[in-house]
Amino acid sequence: MLPRDRGVVLGLVGNDIHVVANRVLAIGMAENGFRPYNLGTNNTVDDFADAVLETGARAVLVASVNGEGEKSCAGFGDRFAELGLGGVLRYVGGNLALGERPTAEVVARFTGYGFHRVFHQPEGFQPVFDALEEDLRARAG
Repeated sequence: MLPRDRGVVLGLVGNDIHVVANRVLAIGMAENGFRPYNLGTNNTVDDFADAVLETGARAVLVASVNGEGEKSCAGFGDRFAELGLGGVLRYVGGNLALGERPTAEVVARFTGYGFHRVFHQPEGFQPVFDALEEDLRARAG
């Protein structure tokens, strides 16, 4: 049994239905010692917040594979703060924007939306797991 403080809410935001990538991510999280609470597809910011409140998770990992993350993630951090969840780690990753855009531009946009870490078009999941491990340890110590 994994400790509660290793809990991470994850899911796809907006109209994204890429369930296979979401399931692979959840499996990878479990294999790396996290406790994934997988919301699946088609989620809103409030779905993520409700799941954090229900599970006590210390982090959320929002994914967008269809490139429409910008629309669905605007104001994410503000909404978490409104609900008293400002201390929850917020990660976002995947193919976050439509068209060819410089990664630095996409990262700046999503950081402005209140995400602590942004993984635009990552080559794999391990950097996400490593960053999450580092950030959870830093907040625990």
